[in-house]
Amino acid sequence: MLSNEQILITRPQEVLINSLHTNPAMFGGFGSGKSEGLIIRLVTLMEQDPGVSVGHYFPSYKLAKRRGLSGVQAYLKKLGYEYILNKSDLTIKIPALNNGIYYLDTYHDPDAIVSYEIAHGGVDELDTLKKEQAEHAWRKISERVREKTNHPCGNTLAVASTTDQGVNGFCFDKWGDGENLEQGYHYIKAGTDSNKFLPDGYIDQILKNYDPIMADAFIYGGWVSFNKNKVYHFFNRADHHTNRAITESDQFLYVGLDFNIGGTCATIWVIDDNKPIAVDEFTSHDTYDFINNLNDRYTDKTVIIFPDASGRSGSTNATLSDIGLIENAGYQVDAPAANPIVRDRINAVNALLSHRTIAINTDKCPNLTHAFETQGYITEGAGKGSPEKSDKHPAIDDWVDSGGYFINRKWPVRKPATDLNIRFN
Repeated sequence: MLSNEQILITRPQEVLINSLHTNPAMFGGFGSGKSEGLIIRLVTLMEQDPGVSVGHYFPSYKLAKRRGLSGVQAYLKKLGYEYILNKSDLTIKIPALNNGIYYLDTYHDPDAIVSYEIAHGGVDELDTLKKEQAEHAWRKISERVREKTNHPCGNTLAVASTTDQGVNGFCFDKWGDGENLEQGYHYIKAGTDSNKFLPDGYIDQILKNYDPIMADAFIYGGWVSFNKNKVYHFFNRADHHTNRAITESDQFLYVGLDFNIGGTCATIWVIDDNKPIAVDEFTSHDTYDFINNLNDRYTDKTVIIFPDASGRSGSTNATLSDIGLIENAGYQVDAPAANPIVRDRINAVNALLSHRTIAINTDKCPNLTHAFETQGYITEGAGKGSPEKSDKHPAIDDWVDSGGYFINRKWPVRKPATDLNIRFN
C-alpha cells in the first residue's frame, strides 16, 4: 500500500479479506459491502504476492463495468497506485505490483471464460443464479484459477452474494451455515446493519419494499426456505378482500395478460390512491378471442394492457405477434422488452400483499384468488425451488402470472442503490 490513508472496512469484510481458506464466501444483505469486500481482498492478495493476476466475475457486463471497474479504479486511487486500464477488455494492469492484472469478467456465458489464468478469483452475486446455472459458472471460473501463487493455501476463489436462491441453491449446498469449513468453504454472514457507513433510512427502505421473509434474506443474508412457504405466502382471502367493482366513473382499466393457446388469462385492475385492486377476470381461447372479449366488455373505458413480454415474438397470426395484434386492434400496450426474472415479479406482488397495499374482489376474481392461495414451490427434481407450473391451460400459474406482469410493471421492487465508492472517494 503506497498511501497512508486509512481504509475503513466492516467486520465481515475484514474476515473475507483475510480468510486463509480456499473458498471464503460473504453472504449478506443489500448494502453490506460485498462487492467492495471482494475488491479489497483481491487487491490485497496482489500486494501479498506481486506479479499474480486476479479475476472478478459479475453476472452481467453492465455490473462488471459500473460496479466492478469503477470500484477497482476508485480503490487503487485511494491506495495511490498508478494503473493501466484497457476498457475494451476490462483489465487493469498495476505496474507497482509487478504488472499484476486485475481481470473483470462476466459469467452470463460461462463457456466464454477462456484464454487467461489467475491466481485468485472473486464471484459477485453467484446466488442470483439457479442451482444448475451457478454450478456451471462456478466450474468454468474455477478452471481459470490455476496461476502459480505463493499464497499459504494456494489458489483461492471467493464469493460475495445475497442469498436469492435460499436453501435450494448451489451456494447453500456449498457453504450452508458453515458446515463445510473443513473442505475450505468458509461461510461469512454479513447483515446490512454491519455496514455503519450506509445512509440513514437504508434498511427502512428495504423493509418497505420487500415482504418480511425476503427482507430477512436481503437485510440479514438469511437462507430462506422457499419449499416451506406458498409462493404468495402473505395472501389472505379475508384480509385482502374488497367489494370494489368496476363503476361508471372508472375511466381507466388495467389488464394483466398471460398468453396461452386454450387459456389466455386476463385479470382486470383499477388503481385507487396508488393501490391496485383486482376487480374482474376472464379467459380467452387465444389473442383474437381476448380482443373480442375486451371489445364486448369494456366499450366505454380506456384499457391499458400489461402482457407477457414474450408476446412480442409469440404469434397466433402469420404476420403479427400477439402484442402486435392487440396494438393493431387499437389498445395501448405497456410491456418491457423482456420479462423480468420470475423472482422479481413474485417479490413485487408479495411486497404489496405483506403491506396490504393490494386488494382483490374475491367474488369477481375467484380464479386469481384460488391461484394466490394455492401455488407452491416445486420440492424436488430439476425445478426444485421454482414456482409450480402446469402444461394445461388455464392453470393457477397463468392467473398469478397475468396479475404479476401488471404489478411488477407498475410497482416493481427496486433494490436500494448504494455507492460502491462510498469510502473510496
